[in-house]
Amino acid sequence: MTSFVVLIPVKASETKSRLSSVLSRTERADLGSLLLSGVLGALGEAGLLAVTYVVSSDPNALRLASNSGAGVVRETKDEGVNSAVNAGVDATGRPARVLVLPSDLPLLRASEVRRTLSLGRLLNIVIAPSVSFNGTNALLFSPRDGLLLSYDKDSFWNHVRASGRLGLSVGVSSEPGLIFDLDSPEDLRNLARSRAKTPLVAFARRATA
Repeated sequence: MTSFVVLIPVKASETKSRLSSVLSRTERADLGSLLLSGVLGALGEAGLLAVTYVVSSDPNALRLASNSGAGVVRETKDEGVNSAVNAGVDATGRPARVLVLPSDLPLLRASEVRRTLSLGRLLNIVIAPSVSFNGTNALLFSPRDGLLLSYDKDSFWNHVRASGRLGLSVGVSSEPGLIFDLDSPEDLRNLARSRAKTPLVAFARRATA
């Protein structure tokens, strides 16, 4: 059994439709590629690319993953995050531990990933919520524990409650780069105000100028 993998589910449907009021279709596609590249870059700095897999039916996302040195799990169609994570778990041999990360974490740092994994050595489950606490931005878990994935409405609390019902210990990560995801025009404006010197911040500044 594989001991540990990182899974990045990437939607194949139109990228970041909630940003359509401020970005063109081409700009949203470019943003999606920059976001995924940024997350892969952070994982590379953390020394985890060899155990990282992008799960998607989007050929561009799969190509970017392969070119970056990550593995790929090709879906036949987009059936949501729950399905993508389960497909990734099965395709990688049901590893002992899995870290699920979304592709839209523009400020993610390698050090934050390392600290999350360190916390996971002490607990069964580690969850990073979205800023509004209604989403799950990172989930570190063991498939053998039987946790029912719930990447739907109010997924953070669904995962916390499901862990409690199983008697699993849970830790909550509040790392800034894990809880901030880019999903709305306001998120884009907040990213533009970041002091980080990255292609994503430069993109946000151009887009909101």
